[in-house]
Amino acid sequence: MTAPEPDPVLYDAADGVAVITLNRPDRLNASNAAMSAGLTAAFTRAGLDPDVRVILLRGAGRGFCAGADTEVLNALSVGPDTPSNASAGLRYDGFTNLPKPVIAAIHGPCAGIGLAMACAADIRIAADSAFFLAPFASLGLCAEGGLAWSLSRLMGQGNATEMLLSARRIGAQEACAKGLVSRVLPADGFADAALDYARSIAAHAPSSFAHIKRQMAEVDAQDFETARANAAALVPATLDHADFKEAMAARRDKRTPRFAPVIADFAPPVSQG
Repeated sequence: MTAPEPDPVLYDAADGVAVITLNRPDRLNASNAAMSAGLTAAFTRAGLDPDVRVILLRGAGRGFCAGADTEVLNALSVGPDTPSNASAGLRYDGFTNLPKPVIAAIHGPCAGIGLAMACAADIRIAADSAFFLAPFASLGLCAEGGLAWSLSRLMGQGNATEMLLSARRIGAQEACAKGLVSRVLPADGFADAALDYARSIAAHAPSSFAHIKRQMAEVDAQDFETARANAAALVPATLDHADFKEAMAARRDKRTPRFAPVIADFAPPVSQG
């Protein structure tokens, strides 16, 4: 009797953090339909859980995600309409639409569609063992998963163009210098350090997360005056919110704020359907 395949995506939540783990370590967490479906379910679950404030996305085994599974690519090479394991397309813009921070904790390879996944997160931290690769030009493909936009936004158009056209590996330190990741940590103890970092962010106000994420998503289409005016319009609501009142009370009392759970009235549009 054949043993069942392990779950391609693992989910665990504690201390305000949902940890979503890509779990195909024997394939360097290469993406297929089952993983896409599992991610859709996991992000939806985290988005609706009132006790989850921050989402940490990571990979099991030796890397984050090596890109699309070879079996998927082989099937697609027969023809784009050929039935294959790529049928459950994941929409990475769903990460942006979540009102909760998404942190990608990257070690080992982060390539192709795995890179698109990481770029859709709000924050990227990397182990010093991490490397990044956009192999599309070497495969005769376009830049997939919105990478032409997301890499340009993170690295600047010149660096993004060079990365996409050269299809070369970029190490963690170069990625940090060019803005692709926010910080580089030692590979030894990286998983624990990433979780501690996520917990530190989860201690902050959930209502601020939602406002700031929306502001950051809109900023590319705004000039400074529009961004300033929109922020000014938000101020009265934030001053009247329970999170602000609790934060100020905690400062007066010299204690840690006790923010209320997030109201679970949001269904993240992660799946293409």
